Amino acid sequence: MLLNRTVTKKILEKLVHETFSQFGTIQCSSLLDSLKLLGFYYATNAGISINLEDLKTPDLKEDCIETANNEIADVSTKWQQGYVSDTERFQRIIDSWNIATESLKNKIIDYYKNFDPTNNLYIMSFSGARGNMSQVRQLVGMRGLMSDQEGKIIDLPIQRNFREGLSSIDYIISSYCARKGIVDTALKTADSGYLTRRLIYLAQDLVIRELDCKTKDGMVIEYRKTSNPSNLIGRTMINGIQTKSMVPLKEEDTILTSKVLSDLKKQSPLLLNVRTSLLCKSNGSICQKCYGWDLSKQRVISLGEAVGIIAAQSIGEPGTQLTMRTFHTGGIFTGENINQVLSPFSGQLILPDNLKTTNYRTSHGVLVLEFQTKTTVSVINWAGKKEDIVLNCGCFLYKTTSSFIKKNELIAEYSTQTIIPGSRKLKPIYTSISGEIRFENLLIRKMLRDKRTIKVNQDDGILWIAAGKIFPLPKETEYLFPDSLVKNKPFARLKIVSPFAGIIKVDGKSLQIITKEKTFSLNLSNILRSVKNCKLQLSLLVKNYQYVDKHTVLGFVELLPNVEGKIYSVRKKLSKYFQTLFLITEEDIFKINSDQVNNFSFFQEKKAVVRAGNQLNKNSYFSNPGFFLKRDGFKMIFQRAMPIFLTRGTILNYKQGDFVLENNIFATLVNYTQQTEDIVQGLPKIEELIEARKPKIKAYLSERPGILITNSVINASETSEANTFSRSFNNNIINCVYNIARREKVKPKGKGKQDQQSISIAHSLFLKEDCVIYKNLIFKALPIPTIFKATKKLKKNEFIFKTDTNKQLVVHGKFKYSTWKSEPLVEDESKISNTLFKYKDGKIIEWINIKKDFEQSGIFKNSRNDFIVTNENNELIFLEYLNPIVNYEVPLTSKILVDSGSFIDIGEPLTEGILDVHELLGILFKYHSIFDGTLLGTKRSLNKIQIILINSIQSIYQSQGVNISSKHIEIIVRQMTSKTVIKDSGDTPLLPGEIIRLSLINEIYLALQSAKTKLKYKCPKYEPIVISSTSASLSKDGFLSAAGFQETKRVLTKAAIEGTPDWLRGLKECIIIGRLIPAGSAFLNYKNYLDNIYVFKD
Repeated sequence: MLLNRTVTKKILEKLVHETFSQFGTIQCSSLLDSLKLLGFYYATNAGISINLEDLKTPDLKEDCIETANNEIADVSTKWQQGYVSDTERFQRIIDSWNIATESLKNKIIDYYKNFDPTNNLYIMSFSGARGNMSQVRQLVGMRGLMSDQEGKIIDLPIQRNFREGLSSIDYIISSYCARKGIVDTALKTADSGYLTRRLIYLAQDLVIRELDCKTKDGMVIEYRKTSNPSNLIGRTMINGIQTKSMVPLKEEDTILTSKVLSDLKKQSPLLLNVRTSLLCKSNGSICQKCYGWDLSKQRVISLGEAVGIIAAQSIGEPGTQLTMRTFHTGGIFTGENINQVLSPFSGQLILPDNLKTTNYRTSHGVLVLEFQTKTTVSVINWAGKKEDIVLNCGCFLYKTTSSFIKKNELIAEYSTQTIIPGSRKLKPIYTSISGEIRFENLLIRKMLRDKRTIKVNQDDGILWIAAGKIFPLPKETEYLFPDSLVKNKPFARLKIVSPFAGIIKVDGKSLQIITKEKTFSLNLSNILRSVKNCKLQLSLLVKNYQYVDKHTVLGFVELLPNVEGKIYSVRKKLSKYFQTLFLITEEDIFKINSDQVNNFSFFQEKKAVVRAGNQLNKNSYFSNPGFFLKRDGFKMIFQRAMPIFLTRGTILNYKQGDFVLENNIFATLVNYTQQTEDIVQGLPKIEELIEARKPKIKAYLSERPGILITNSVINASETSEANTFSRSFNNNIINCVYNIARREKVKPKGKGKQDQQSISIAHSLFLKEDCVIYKNLIFKALPIPTIFKATKKLKKNEFIFKTDTNKQLVVHGKFKYSTWKSEPLVEDESKISNTLFKYKDGKIIEWINIKKDFEQSGIFKNSRNDFIVTNENNELIFLEYLNPIVNYEVPLTSKILVDSGSFIDIGEPLTEGILDVHELLGILFKYHSIFDGTLLGTKRSLNKIQIILINSIQSIYQSQGVNISSKHIEIIVRQMTSKTVIKDSGDTPLLPGEIIRLSLINEIYLALQSAKTKLKYKCPKYEPIVISSTSASLSKDGFLSAAGFQETKRVLTKAAIEGTPDWLRGLKECIIIGRLIPAGSAFLNYKNYLDNIYVFKD
């Protein structure tokens, strides 16, 4: 055998795998024994050990640390200039250290590979026997960022490694990380074990019981040159089609082997229709063809194989393994893997016209576009070479227009794993200077939270604190208008006035006024209480035993400032009991002389803002931020200011123009602590998906496809005239015009309502052929039973429709819409007012004429613009008004993801948040049941939800480098989506709200539809549901398995009362009562028994 490369662990794996699949078990075990002996022989001869000299740290370490420190200094400067928020600065610090650690690790690998390939540490860690690069990095690189026992990242990295030794601070940070490893191993392994147990109880009764269910339904998969074929190997392909030429493939009902898939890849892009467990028609089991290969043996799965338990263990086992693994590297933050898409060569970047994006601010504070759909962008160079780059949904696009781009320039970025937000924490922001609050681009809304009104910032913006001295003084204080503040000179004073005539007596602490009737005493220590930024001094104008008249000035309380300097500006703000003086002094300004700049024309406005780093002229830059105050001869005077960037959702304590003192809390940041994304954080996400929990912060979803017209804020104190929506018909085309009405302020009634955001979407109307046109409006027509007659109410011209037994006709389930006003019949030549029109073959045709009775009109209208009309046969027709404009009211805290004019698909999120699968399934079922009917609508809506669940679970494991075959996840998801809830029993004994197996209700539905009797049976109405793994395990057809899982008393009591039988279909049931399990080698006995039953059934 010719060896032309190093045999690594992966090549050994491949060699053993090929031997096993080609030659069988005996030859494979023989090869493994030989490999073991060979390994022991060379390990003994080499005598590899490790010593301190092997642990060599490259000199490049200082450069990496210096680069990281420079990046942190740069982001700190931007933070001081108000361009990034405190949270974004923290995120940037974490990422800078993470990049430094990773780049050092890569340099160490290069160093060993090129200059010291025989290093014992390098040989050990890269042999694949034990250890990995994470440990090498800690030994000879730097330990890097740590996380505490809660998973939160500590932003102070350990810059040393174990070879150099840790300092006392490093040791304390390391102890946090070590504790996380121990805690995770002790506690989280139990979580992973319980997850596996739940999955086993969910799927334990799924066994391969049939050869072929004969289904023609499959999952359509897009197969490209870049696609990973691992999830397709061993599946049955029903048929396929070439995407570009739309030519069907010759291969049909083919098992997809590695060879077949490599041949198909040459013809890609393709659409392959593949058999899947999700769509198998076998009742309570899965057939061989739908399951495909047994992946361990690389041949078709055997009859009687317990695929449910295999699937549950395949999903649960990696969780347990990964939890154990975190013990070794527990607490070491490995960081988010962000992949960058770079330009392959210099040329023109071409973006498609129909780009669907939303504005996004990255965690570093960079504004980018986020893709909402999968998009292809192209790069073309001068020679005509073109390369297409496919960018998936969720990518961040850094280039916003089609433009010239250099080689290796950043086009887009995407994350390979999600950083999950940790716990929501409120972080107070303190003022470092005293001054006046000014807003820049802040949108503030008042909201009710915990029975109090708070001010919340609705968009990213900057808050400025303009420097100045604040003096909160009593309202009666007299300001003396000095030119400058001097410490021992008063700038304001309060008069002490006698309320009565009498004799004055003064001692050290009090002043007394003695009259004939009484003695009045004034405590002087109460007067001389401290005032912010001032000292108080008492100056009396009277002497002991002096007689004074009423209203005589006895003295002054003088206010002496604690600061000195020239006063440039004075402002006063009055409240009920206080006046606040705001003085801009020498300390609060900076000056620019005329020899630095000749042209002051661009500072005409007093409010002109300058930031540190702004250009003054060709040679000069501003070193401080501030506001232009005034011009004094050849000097420009600026008021010092501090910009603070506030992200969306910040809670503010002050209004625009308020004065704020130093070291006060002026705002509170809503901060989500970033957590390390290991399997310990991944397990709760998998659990949430498998338990089908409703998310805490859910996204608002679009109910139908449509176009967003407007989004606005509805104040509780505003009322709006109805937005008008008019239609006109021209050449069989409906032209729609939407007029947005003005809003007027009104007094709020009762308790204050919360302000809301309103999103108006023009939705597409379902089923154009069924639409009826009357008076240029679109309606849906429904016949009203003849038993209802119009009855006049006491009010003039008001009617209700009642039967002889006084039962009222209620529309839309509300009585307020069930009161009707009579509409006069108008003689109209165009027939618009007297005829109902209908669409047919793309044309509008006359359908029904309204009865012409001018004395008693047969036209009625309610407050919702619905009509009831009478035709020429005296039959009543209900016309339901189809309003395409739907208003979605969402809370102000929700960030809207779509802009006006954007197309929105069904179920697409309108706001930020997590998708609620229950709500999405309801929307999809409502849509598909109208177009496709109940049976097909259920199937199509469930298929979409199933794919979302499979991809979500798969992505969590893939982020940890674990590849689980999709067929295992499909089996679990199939069990979660195998139930329906009854809405209307129809002609069946089923009860509304009862949960029934999907396959059973489908059989009942088809049987009632195909019944050949004179009477037509009414089919039951039902809706598909996503059921949690726990609920699915407890609502099995039998009771023994459920009783062994949870809530034993309740399950057994219910089974006893209802007389529930258990047909012992699953493995658990048979084990509990000591019977042979219907799987594996015992399956043939079970199959003979089944065959007899089927003969009897036929």
